[in-house]
Amino acid sequence: MVNVIWADHKSAFLSSSSLACLTHIPSVNLTSGCAHECIYCYTRGYSIFPGENNIVIYKNVLERLKGELHHKRKKPQAIYFSPSSDIFQPVPEVLELSHSILEFLLSRGIGIAFLTKGYIPDKTLNLLLNNAESVRAQVGIITNDDFTRRIFEPNAASIDERLGLMAKMVAGGIPVEARLVPIIPGVTDTCDAIDRLCAAISSVGIKRAAISTLFLRPAIAASLKRHILNRDTLDTIFSFYKDRKRLAVYAEHSSIIPLPRQKRDEIYSNFKQSGRKHGIKMSICGCMNPDIGGTCNIAGKWPEPLSQPGLFDTRR
Repeated sequence: MVNVIWADHKSAFLSSSSLACLTHIPSVNLTSGCAHECIYCYTRGYSIFPGENNIVIYKNVLERLKGELHHKRKKPQAIYFSPSSDIFQPVPEVLELSHSILEFLLSRGIGIAFLTKGYIPDKTLNLLLNNAESVRAQVGIITNDDFTRRIFEPNAASIDERLGLMAKMVAGGIPVEARLVPIIPGVTDTCDAIDRLCAAISSVGIKRAAISTLFLRPAIAASLKRHILNRDTLDTIFSFYKDRKRLAVYAEHSSIIPLPRQKRDEIYSNFKQSGRKHGIKMSICGCMNPDIGGTCNIAGKWPEPLSQPGLFDTRR
């Protein structure tokens, strides 16, 4: 059971992310912490992380967004949700807040880009489908095996729910990509696991996917040790990171412990080979692989801005 904490957000909501793939689009977090409790989540190491089984919901997000947008000379073409949380967490208060914010932004001609591993309620999904041209979506999915999913993403939507969500959005005209991140060495990187995952997302119409391997930081390593009960699995994962040097990344001006470059190249090559077989273009996340480069296209592709200064008024 997640503990919900309500709080006011003190600083600006519309901010540029330190992720290189998000510097061109303002981004918003509705919460600190996430009820999905993915055990590999990089936000576990943030100073504002509220601890396991806790989420902080920013109750003033809609009010602050209206105020910030009102004072902008030109409205943003789109807003990304969310660099460090998920707007579709299995918490009624979060889902209601998400719907009201998406409804407001879409009614004002502002596009929506999001990444989710959650279940989208029907009324919100219908809102997105009715504004398909203004929506870009990525759905996170690291495996097509729900047993593995429950270990690493205990409170996220099931694999079938995510595949069904992707199928509905593709059919409704929303540009949808899969985010196969993180790839977990020794667990989800076998050729058979890769091929089954690619076949699954291809079957629902996915043509593009982002890939990146698991990286470690102290808080992530501690989380894996706490939650992976099978010692052999845990030892297998950590064996790939022995005596590794830290790598500076294009995110939070920080560093990570990555897989060896040779191992990452091998894994990415296998994903690309399977992608070609199933008609899926694979894109490497350059933020977490600066020594390789690329872009994960996390916020989707947008046409040239069509909005003009002075047309946006939150008082309507």
